[in-house]
This record gives sequence, structure tokens and C-alpha cells, in this order.
Amino acid sequence: MVYADPRPGRWILPLIIVGMVVLTYTFVNSLEPAESPTGSSPNEPPFTTDPGEPTVTLPPAIAQFMVTLDILESQLNTFATEVTQINSRWEDRDSSGQTFAETRSAFLNLQTQLRNFETDVAQAPQVPPELAAGHVDLIIEVGHLPLKIEAIVLGLDAPDDGTARRTAVAEFQVEVDQVLAAIEVIRRTARGEVDPAATTTTLGTDTTVTTLSTDSTGVTTTTTEAIEG
Repeated sequence: MVYADPRPGRWILPLIIVGMVVLTYTFVNSLEPAESPTGSSPNEPPFTTDPGEPTVTLPPAIAQFMVTLDILESQLNTFATEVTQINSRWEDRDSSGQTFAETRSAFLNLQTQLRNFETDVAQAPQVPPELAAGHVDLIIEVGHLPLKIEAIVLGLDAPDDGTARRTAVAEFQVEVDQVLAAIEVIRRTARGEVDPAATTTTLGTDTTVTTLSTDSTGVTTTTTEAIEG
């Protein structure tokens, strides 16, 4: 015998609840993720990580030359460090054991490397026309480096207490600063901070950029700006 369910409507409410849950789940999953107020995705930071650093967009040719400058600057810093190390080992020769012949040979080898470096700078590929003047100034400054090493060797050979050598080493470091200043002028020219027609002058450790401008009346104005090394 089959008994009739005394409460045939008791399954209606559970079925309605299950149906609502399924519909809600389907509806929520069909929605696309909302964009953040800044327009960036949830996995990206909404703001620049370093807001204090300006963003400068350079033409591809200039940007590529900036990479070349970075490489040249790194090589220059390596040479400067090597000069300091060779000289320090000779100063501390009693503990380092470095001989006179080793010191002289190391400086002469470095001089050869700097002559090759001068060639690399002069033959830097694809120099943008607007940076050509600064590149010429850079070549001139780099050309002084092998001569400074020659002065160090002469100081090493000198029959004194080492004063001539120490002075020559200090002058080499000054020339390194002048080369770095010339590189910085090129960078500033690339960023539009220095007129490409400006003349760069270095005296000691001070570098200045002189710009001549002529107005509509024919009056020429000279502007000189110091460049921090």
C-alpha cells in the first residue's frame, strides 16, 4: 500500500533556496572584474614606485647612445679604481710584496688599455647629430688619460720621495672627473637641459657650459652654467 505524503509542499522551499543559490553563483561568476579607480589591474601598483624620479622619453637613437655612455662610464670607473689599487699596493709594498717592476708594468699596461679606450670612445657607433659636439668634447678629455698615466710612470721613476708620483695620481683622478663631467653634459643635452650648441669648459674640477643666444634685434646674450660633477 502507498501512503500519500501528509505534507506535499515541504520540498518546495528547499528547492527554491537551492535554485536561488545556483542562480546567484552563476550571475556573480559571469561578471567581469571591476577596474580600479586608477585604471590599473589589481596586480599592478596604481602609482609609480618612485614618484620622485622624472620620466624622460628619448628618441631610440639617443636612448641607444645613452646605453653606450653608461658602458663607457663603467669602464672609466674601472680604470680609475685600478690606478688607485696599483698605487696603493706600491705605497704598501712592504706588506703587499709588489715590486717596482710589477708596478711599472701595471701602469704601462693600463696606459695601453686607456689608448684602446680612447679609440673606442672616438669610434662610438651611431652618435646622434645633436650630441656630436658633446661627443667631440668627450674624446678630447679621454685623450688626456693616457698622458696622465705617462706622468705617473715618470713620477714612479723619479728619484724623489714619491711626491711626483702621488701628484700625478691625483691629477689622473681630476682628469677622470673631467671625463665624467663631459659624459654628464651629453646626458643633459639629450634630456634637453643643455643647448647642443653650448661650449663646455673644464678648469680643474669645475665644468661650465656657455651658451650664446641671439634675439630678434641681433643682440647676443652669453649664459654660463656650472655643471656639478
